[in-house]
Amino acid sequence: MLKQLLLLMLMGGWFPSMAQDTDKRVAYIQKTGILIQDMEPSNEDFTDLLPLKSILKDTEIIGLGEQTHYDGSTFQAKTRLIKFLHQELGYSVIAFEGGFYDCYKAWQETQNGKPALDAARKAIYPFWISAETEELFRYIDRQKNTDHPLLMAGIDCKFSGVNSAESLSHDFQEYLESIQAEALKDSLQWVKFDVSLRKAIKISDYHTKLSTQDTLLLHKAFSGILQEITTRVSQGTGSPQDLFWQQFCRNALVEVTRKFSSGQERDRQMAQNLNFLQGELYKSHKTIVWAASSHLTYGGENIDSEFYRRNLRLGDYLKNTYADRYYNIGFTGYEGKIGKLLFFPLIKVKKHKKNSIEYALGQTQQPFLFLDLNRQDLPDWMQAQLIARPFGYRELGMNLPKVMDGLFYTRKIFERQALRTAPGKK
Repeated sequence: MLKQLLLLMLMGGWFPSMAQDTDKRVAYIQKTGILIQDMEPSNEDFTDLLPLKSILKDTEIIGLGEQTHYDGSTFQAKTRLIKFLHQELGYSVIAFEGGFYDCYKAWQETQNGKPALDAARKAIYPFWISAETEELFRYIDRQKNTDHPLLMAGIDCKFSGVNSAESLSHDFQEYLESIQAEALKDSLQWVKFDVSLRKAIKISDYHTKLSTQDTLLLHKAFSGILQEITTRVSQGTGSPQDLFWQQFCRNALVEVTRKFSSGQERDRQMAQNLNFLQGELYKSHKTIVWAASSHLTYGGENIDSEFYRRNLRLGDYLKNTYADRYYNIGFTGYEGKIGKLLFFPLIKVKKHKKNSIEYALGQTQQPFLFLDLNRQDLPDWMQAQLIARPFGYRELGMNLPKVMDGLFYTRKIFERQALRTAPGKK
């Protein structure tokens, strides 16, 4: 009886304290959070987003994350944000977590008259072709012949699209013929190279490793070609095409060997590809990166996860290179579900721990909010360890301001919707 009485007394003191903490958190969010009116992709009245201009004015790279690759609510929000960044802050490149070659090819085809949506279907992963992103590709079409187009690019070393399977071998050979590359002089060896390359493309998205024989053959060939192109570039005779294929060879060398390593070479290479876009191919352009939040984050030592503590992510490399010029926006939500798809489990979000950022955000009853985590007046609770769900909607303890720069909140989460009709069909 005494134990029960003591427990009740303790709980009586604890609950008011928790309620007071929640009230303080909600009050801070309501005071400093940016209230977003809606995230309908077609809405180009950016009055509600204008406060972001002063926050992002000195940035050069903005990461737009996503909790999963099937999050329709986040896709919708990102599409409107991209249009805002393009129109109001001068951003002009949208770089996907997609194949370096695949997306380059897609942009070439878009420039040559192919609808951007059709071009993207052959370049990026199919989950990004959805009802929520359709307006993004329509927008790219509307802008492509203006003096401020929105260019498509890819930063992944993987062969992510149909373009790699259908066009890469031909385009690569055509380029090598134009520079009279040594690699083409032994026709039998080139045939072997082509066969091995097609194998690498086929298994790029799987855990399957290339055979040792294929790996060695490709590594030797790409190393030789890279050296030859690098010589051209260093002699001052290099063109933008030379620069692109030079970087492609660097990607290919990582891709054909990365499965033999326990390291995170893919994230390192994605960072190098972004450096290449910023410093070589698209100098003076500002870039939006569309990728998983798990890649765009940084400061993994501030996340209660062995994986993030042990592995540098794309965001770590970007912060190291660009510092405050890189701004990483994470996303989270309060309630809804995303069904089981492929190897992704059923995600159902409806309950939150009281020491979570989602719980505090939910108490505001607002549909959309943006929190700038770089503010100078962040309260102690925001700088302490909090529960949050930006990575796969799993609850993880983290110090939010040390792993991302901004947090975009959508109260409702929902699954991305596939486009009902293919291009050109009724």
